[in-house]
Amino acid sequence: MSPLLFIWAMPTVILYALFLGAYKASGLIERITIALNPLLRPFGLSGRDLVRVIMGMGCNVPAVISTRACSSCSRGTCISAIAFGSACSYQLGATLGVFSAASLPYLIIPYLLYLTATTLIYTYMISSPTAKSNQNPLVIEGRAFLEFPHWLVIWRAAKSTIDQFLFNAIPIFLVITVIASVLNWLGAIAALANIINPLMGWFNLPPEAALPIILASIRKDGLLLFAEPETLAMLTPLQVLTGVYLAGVLLPCLVTLLTIAREQSLRFALLLLSRQAIAAIVFSLLLAWGGLLIS
Repeated sequence: MSPLLFIWAMPTVILYALFLGAYKASGLIERITIALNPLLRPFGLSGRDLVRVIMGMGCNVPAVISTRACSSCSRGTCISAIAFGSACSYQLGATLGVFSAASLPYLIIPYLLYLTATTLIYTYMISSPTAKSNQNPLVIEGRAFLEFPHWLVIWRAAKSTIDQFLFNAIPIFLVITVIASVLNWLGAIAALANIINPLMGWFNLPPEAALPIILASIRKDGLLLFAEPETLAMLTPLQVLTGVYLAGVLLPCLVTLLTIAREQSLRFALLLLSRQAIAAIVFSLLLAWGGLLIS
């Protein structure tokens, strides 16, 4: 877990922050915000909220912190959308790694489509009527023009995301790594997996899927354990898709959950946790058994 933190996650987050900085500096973000705002309003989100959800695909922590600028009626929905549907660099990278190891790279297309669709359904179900109404129009001064971004402007836009990842997320990730190592040494993780093993049958998954799902609920790159050759050998393409989806959305990672509790409240974080777990289980059951019926 420690090497992945520095070899994979950190460069990915930095690169993503630079890309997002370029989008902001060029004016493309404002264009997207204006164009998609009418389409997102029925789901309780605005165009600006979508930008924060996209930001979460680099790291959920700075994306959750950035929701301080959201309106009061949509902030909770935006945070929930980030926790559920923003496949961070850990999660998306690990997902691509599993699909590649299974020689099923095309699964990324149905994965992203299903993740997007279920996120929209989830946000529609939890958002308030006020957030869904058109009484809160998007206010942007003037027209958003596109221009070629300058490096200094890109760096200023990316620096806040990088700083939040380095100084807020990294220390907690390191603590999680130490705690996970101790729990693994004590056999606690294996014991928990043995308890959850029978539940995997609900999702048409073998018992071996329990361990990567547990670890992914702590830190998203834990789902890389699906890429173990002996695990992949017993999984069909639909089971790989179901397992990776369930591991990715069942619970927000521990760092994201702690950030949400700090930004909102412990009560809000626990409510989000239970609501997301229920939605993830329902959507995963639909994917597992619905896909089996279709095939």
